[in-house]
Amino acid sequence: MMRLHSRSQILLSFLIGLLVLIPHPVQAQVEYEIIPEEPEYTFGERLNFRASLRSAEKVDEVLLFIQISDESDLQVHAVSFDSFGNLSLEIDLKEFPLIAFSNAQYWYQINSVNGDIYTSPRYTFYYGDNRYQWRTLTGEPFTIHWYRGDLAFGEEVLNVALEGLRSTQDLLEIFFPSNLDIYVYDSAQAIQAALPNGGQNWIAGHADPIQGVILVSLPTGPQQLLEMERQIPHELMHIALDYTDSHAYANLPAWLNEGLASLVELYPNPEYQVLIESAFESEELLPLVSLCQSFPNDPQGALLAYAESASFTQFLYDQYGQPGFNRLMAAYASGMSCERGIEEATGSNLASLEASWRRENFAGLTLTKSIQEFLPWLILLLVVLAGPIILAVVFIRKKPERSDL
Repeated sequence: MMRLHSRSQILLSFLIGLLVLIPHPVQAQVEYEIIPEEPEYTFGERLNFRASLRSAEKVDEVLLFIQISDESDLQVHAVSFDSFGNLSLEIDLKEFPLIAFSNAQYWYQINSVNGDIYTSPRYTFYYGDNRYQWRTLTGEPFTIHWYRGDLAFGEEVLNVALEGLRSTQDLLEIFFPSNLDIYVYDSAQAIQAALPNGGQNWIAGHADPIQGVILVSLPTGPQQLLEMERQIPHELMHIALDYTDSHAYANLPAWLNEGLASLVELYPNPEYQVLIESAFESEELLPLVSLCQSFPNDPQGALLAYAESASFTQFLYDQYGQPGFNRLMAAYASGMSCERGIEEATGSNLASLEASWRRENFAGLTLTKSIQEFLPWLILLLVVLAGPIILAVVFIRKKPERSDL
């Protein structure tokens, strides 16, 4: 048995040796190397990419991918290339805008003529608003950036931000990121290019919870401090709501989202009450259910939506306080709809709460309106009764007095 076993081992070794000696086809490893240059851009207008490609294989197509974050849209662009491996691409930022003050990731994909696909490492570049020379002042958790005004102005912005932070925390059990950048523009026109998709031309401020950035526009003049005390706390509340519970924030009704932000303004908009009273008198108030998803796009309609949201949210807070609002946040965090969430948290439906708000907020106007509506009938009644009353008085005066006999 030992001898047979040895012979088997010898035969096995011989076969293995033959296999080793037989040549095998070797798949060629195509190597790619991309050497990118730093992207160059004119803010809000165009963005240029250049790179050098080294490849042992003929290239059929080159693509460039750009993404700000996992939540943002992915852009894909075809890249021009030549036989020397020079890659170039110019992007029109008006057609394909990027989020301002963000770190953008980009990478290349090389498709060869024989079907090979190569994906480059990911690279990063910062897309900031380089139209201005920004000054900077830091006071935790804020970093203030501005380009018009002296150091005292930057300190004023920082102090308002700190006071606004206290205001948000007084209203709700809420948390806040450890770092937040606030960029101050000197006009609504200047801020437009930095807003997502250009924004509406009436928007004065914007909060980006993902990037941890707030943009505000504070024109010089006597109203600047008041606008500062309105805009900055308003946008801080949006950041805090998202940071505390991003699921609840994403599902909040638009009226509650903007209503909460309006409640923490250090200087509330004085036009809001006048606006909703005027809309009530003309029967043009917006139904709150229509403000669950979004606000009107036109400036006048949007302003009325903000005014109604602020007033209705204040009414709810007066009725249910912080515990009620914590229940509201929990309801919306669980994915409940606009109307179902408020019913779960308060025990009343949106329609009945809106009716109560109208009765309480416009009680005086309702009485005045009723009097105004009844006044013509009252005057008519007086006119109708005036004749008989006058005749009766005259008759009484002319009636002869009885004399004693």
